[in-house]
Amino acid sequence: MKRTKPSRVRPLDVLDRVTAPGRRATAAAGAVVLAASHLLSGCVGDLGGDRGGSPSASGLVDVAPAGMRRMTPEQFTSSMRDLFGDPGLELDLDPDAGEVASLLAVDKLNAAAEAIVARRASWGTRVFPCDTGGPEDEACVDSFVRTFGRRAFRRTLDEAEVAMLKGQYARAREEQSFEDALLVVLETMIQSPDVYYFVELGRDGDGSEPLASGVRTLTGWERASRLSYFLWNTTPDDALLDAAESGALDTAEGVRAQAERLLSNDRARATARRFFADWLELDGTNKHASLESAPKSPEIYPEDSPALRAAMRTELEALAERVLFEGDGRFESLLTTTDAYVNGPLAALYGVEGPADERTFSWVSLPRDQRAGIFTRAGFLSVFGSIEVKSPIRRGAYILEQVLCRPLGPPPPNASDVPVKGGAVEENGEVVHRTIRQDVEAKTSSGTCASCHRIINPIGFAFEHYDALGRWQSQEAGGDAQAPYKLDIDARGSLPALAPDEDGVEVDGGVGMSAALAASPAARACLTKRFFRTALRRVPIDQDLASIEAATPTPESGGSMRDLILSLTTSNAFLHLRQKEE
Repeated sequence: MKRTKPSRVRPLDVLDRVTAPGRRATAAAGAVVLAASHLLSGCVGDLGGDRGGSPSASGLVDVAPAGMRRMTPEQFTSSMRDLFGDPGLELDLDPDAGEVASLLAVDKLNAAAEAIVARRASWGTRVFPCDTGGPEDEACVDSFVRTFGRRAFRRTLDEAEVAMLKGQYARAREEQSFEDALLVVLETMIQSPDVYYFVELGRDGDGSEPLASGVRTLTGWERASRLSYFLWNTTPDDALLDAAESGALDTAEGVRAQAERLLSNDRARATARRFFADWLELDGTNKHASLESAPKSPEIYPEDSPALRAAMRTELEALAERVLFEGDGRFESLLTTTDAYVNGPLAALYGVEGPADERTFSWVSLPRDQRAGIFTRAGFLSVFGSIEVKSPIRRGAYILEQVLCRPLGPPPPNASDVPVKGGAVEENGEVVHRTIRQDVEAKTSSGTCASCHRIINPIGFAFEHYDALGRWQSQEAGGDAQAPYKLDIDARGSLPALAPDEDGVEVDGGVGMSAALAASPAARACLTKRFFRTALRRVPIDQDLASIEAATPTPESGGSMRDLILSLTTSNAFLHLRQKEE
């Protein structure tokens, strides 16, 4: 029998068809909600959780409210690849992964389900437990709904849900073949809100811990999803689902044991590389281009090439992976190591011996007086450099916002985004030459710019020895063949005091700034917040302070970033929820 194309199934429509009555009432209410959908020098704002106060002063477990989340396109694609054993699967999905699914997102999801079915010949995982080309097999239908449903929905389906899906199969079977009717059910399941969304309802506490009003304990299934998407960015594997079903994830110890297992898998390495690439903004933002497309002057940087840019990314990702999984995992090591993974072009840029070609990479040591950790590497320095010259303002602003978690307020309306280039200027009727630093100081030391740049500039100035491509330089050269000049570089800077009980730190150069950041409590807490945001896809606020503080390693403890990640998975915020009020 010729297969009839199934009617289009929209995620919110299928909510009532696929979800069991008990879950349906709560989830439908959430769907309706979805559809309805400290200052530093007067310049720097606060990323939640730094205002003080004790969220656990009452002795109760308390967490911040959070809405429903839907998968990012990357998460949905990786989940479908794993569900169907199709690593070559590519899907065109709505890039906006906010709470509310637009009509465009719904249409793209429907098209994605059809594309998955169209690639059935590429599936490497057995989806149907019987020969679908043979006679109708009711036991096969039941087994498919239960086994594939458990993997797709990331939990065991209850009998009401099984009955609903089998009823849909029966209706489709009236007009279609055995195989096509099964495929109709499969497409429906793929587009279910329970698959596309992270539906977290929690459960009542068992009395083992005191919960604040409105706080619920996540179920083992919900914890399994949080673990898998945090550490692997994909759907839980069978071992994790088995742990959820057995009750092993009902305790923090069981959650940590599974987190350790997931973190030891190579999939966690890929997730870590993505995390650090995002942190360093290597893929670009609405403020700047990606590492690969950041424009540079070919006259000033003739050695620049796509191969060199690719090597810069490879080095940063490999370095983060090496520290986290093969080294001691310490934050200090990430910011101070001289280890570098280079090919021929990158070794030449760093001025060290290395491989002779662009295809071969090897680990080398960089000069200790020039390089220390990720913020002195060409990839970072190139992203935060201008077309022709370095940019202390951009580098300082990045460190302040993304490494110290002190967001900058909007620039004044008259602020200029033209790169400060230094060079020849006229002063009192005489032409003089300024370094980049001197030019920045002259143009930002007064007026409305001064309050912010008093904080930004001293951080960025520490990186003055690195040009816009990340090369080391002891002097700035300028002029032309007839009148060349060289100016000595001043790379003295400072890390500002970020709390009443802290002192500012004076540094000299990128190596000194990296060491200061490595020892900074604010930088450590900021990294924890970034991992928190990756794990829960929300910004931490005051109610999350206990979770942030418990997970943040201190220099004295010897804690590693690996310990930080594991501690987050057993934190109050990770194991509990507070639903948003309607």
